[in-house]
Amino acid sequence: MINNDIMKIRLKYKRETLKGYSMNAIIAIQELISQNLQRIKILNKQLASHESGENKLSPMAKASTENGLEKSKAVLAKNELILKELKTRDLMELEKEQHLKEAIIRKNYYKYQKIRLKRDVVMNNDQKLEAMMIVDELPHDIEMEDSEIFAIAETTINLHLRVHSELYDDFKEIKKDWKKLIENITSENVDKLGMLHLHIPILVLHLSVLITNIQENIEEKNLEEFRGVPPFEDWWIDELWSNHQAYFGLYKWRSIMASSCITADQKRAWNMIFSNWIFIKKLINSKGTLGFEFNLAFDRLIETHTQLTEELNTKNLISMEKIVLKITQEEDFTKYKTAHNIETPYLKFKRDKLDYKEE
Repeated sequence: MINNDIMKIRLKYKRETLKGYSMNAIIAIQELISQNLQRIKILNKQLASHESGENKLSPMAKASTENGLEKSKAVLAKNELILKELKTRDLMELEKEQHLKEAIIRKNYYKYQKIRLKRDVVMNNDQKLEAMMIVDELPHDIEMEDSEIFAIAETTINLHLRVHSELYDDFKEIKKDWKKLIENITSENVDKLGMLHLHIPILVLHLSVLITNIQENIEEKNLEEFRGVPPFEDWWIDELWSNHQAYFGLYKWRSIMASSCITADQKRAWNMIFSNWIFIKKLINSKGTLGFEFNLAFDRLIETHTQLTEELNTKNLISMEKIVLKITQEEDFTKYKTAHNIETPYLKFKRDKLDYKEE
């Protein structure tokens, strides 16, 4: 994020900054899934090459490859289930459950797992410290084996997902600004949006750090000046899923920002930030007029700290709509921009679990 590479930083949020929400764990597990898929692809290729006679394996090597493939598929399936659980977790329900289960969870799992992690004799101190921080950040009723915690910790370290301690002051300032912006909003207007009080400051910090890092990289490499994130249009979010042009407008807007990202880590961070921003905006929009004040507060906070703004000028709105329409007309939707596979890993997993047979 800052200091030359967006992910060359170790995030050191204090425990209260995340309170059970594990953005880092989600990113790390996604990386593990990517690694699993790559390994499965390599092992399948080796076996296919053996079967075709192109590159024969010894009996021992073949058995080892098959065993590795089976284990990789098992790990992939488990990681996908964990990822799904983390992504769909209702944080408000977690808070309620915490009051009921806190004593049992802390005594039987959370408390003792940290002790085990700390006493591990194989892992180095950085991995043990990261693992214990991950346990602090995870929802208390998501149970993982020590080996899984260490795998996430290693990936978190490799991706540099922890923020430098000096950034914690920035985070506190963002939280302070957010609290001030919403202090006069009635509880009726923010009903069932309580979890966003945690998500929004974190998202704003992540985007702020990403933009700063991009600017630093551009200065170091003497590249064309970064003009910031282009203005977005509210109708893209308001009509998302009901209007294909709204989706296409967001897609192009996202692509413009992605083109400013210099490193692969920056692009990966932007994709995560964009997904969370869309989730928050769509959730607030679903409240209708009751969410207007809350939405405005969110827009003001993110504009203050990242210069991300919404287009308000009618002429510009009309002009952009014409541009999107023109691009849409010229776009060939019969072609896929990336490699496309209708049988996703989850679809295959689901078929296996349901013992699905083609008719």
